[in-house]
This record gives sequence, C-alpha cells and structure tokens, in this order.
Amino acid sequence: MNSLEMTSIAKELLKKSGYPIIRDSNKSKNLLELLNVYPNYGVGLKVVPDHWVKKGILESYYEVTKVAPKLKNTNHGKAFGIKVWKGKILYKGKPMRISGTLKWNWYRWPIMKTRIDS
Repeated sequence: MNSLEMTSIAKELLKKSGYPIIRDSNKSKNLLELLNVYPNYGVGLKVVPDHWVKKGILESYYEVTKVAPKLKNTNHGKAFGIKVWKGKILYKGKPMRISGTLKWNWYRWPIMKTRIDS
C-alpha cells in the first residue's frame, strides 16, 4: 500500500468520525462557523469575506478582537475586529462590529487564490 492510498483511507475514516473540522473543511463558511473551530473563537486571526477577494480588493481584512457567539447555536452571534482596508488601519485601530458575518463566506487572510476559485 503506497502513501497516496493510505492518505485516502485516512481521509475517509476521519470523514466518518464526525469531527466537524475534518468533515466541513472544504465547505463555505460564515464567519462564526470559521472562527468557532479555533481556540478562543479565533481572536487574533485575520479574516476576509470572499466578495472582497472576488472584486480584487487586496491587503484588506479584519483582525478579530472579540467574538460573542449565541449560547444555543455557536454558528451565530457577533464578531468584532480592527478593519484594515487596502493596507491602512481604519478608525484609528478601534475595534468595530464586523458586518456580514452570516451573509458572506469567510476565509483566513492571506487568502490563496485556489480557495476562491473552488
């Protein structure tokens, strides 16, 4: 058995295990779905909505400073962060509520082109 066969067998076993990180890794995610798999709900991560990348807006992202998930459904809630727009920190670095957390698909920044194309 070669390493490629072993990898595909391992992937199948992990998919069947029910771990959401493995099972949903290629699925489009709203911001809270993306953040809730990281320690401390992803505070400190840089994230970007896919529509910014599709429009060619580069060097723009939010740095997550606070996440307030809902108690009954952690895939919903509020997120706050520092907005960086085209390389410049906005609002003097004051954290603001991140809009569109449920509306758009979100990715970690820096974004790789292959993630948006699929």
